[in-house]
Amino acid sequence: MKTNFINSTFVGITFLFVAGCASMTQAPSTPPSATVSIHEWSAAYYGSAAAGKGTLYFHGRHHFTISGLGAGGMGAQKISATGKVYNLNKLSDFSGTYHGVSRGLTLIEGKMHAKLTNQNGVTMYLAAETEGLASSMGAQAFEVNLTN
Repeated sequence: MKTNFINSTFVGITFLFVAGCASMTQAPSTPPSATVSIHEWSAAYYGSAAAGKGTLYFHGRHHFTISGLGAGGMGAQKISATGKVYNLNKLSDFSGTYHGVSRGLTLIEGKMHAKLTNQNGVTMYLAAETEGLASSMGAQAFEVNLTN
């Protein structure tokens, strides 16, 4: 009986925590300027590092690299993300340093959500499938560079 109470309490607290964070990383209902697909690998032990590549779909297909540092989290994971891009008026505005928040939990397989904004006002809302063993919740900074 005690174990079921503890498990139910943990699940309830986890649900409330995730539900409370959802609004931070949820995309608006308006049509996006573009979409992205990202494949990334990250490792964290209080701080985090990430590297990967992606494709931007904006008046054609454009490839980019992504690398980043962050605060908060532990573990290692492979990330496959898709997302919506807002406030992108010209291709050159996409490259830059993106700052934002992410949240997620990976126990073999999991999910992560992030909202990232760069110096040009371009905002990416990402939803990811993750593999590995990691937790993330914290500030992130990513350098994004177009490669073609």
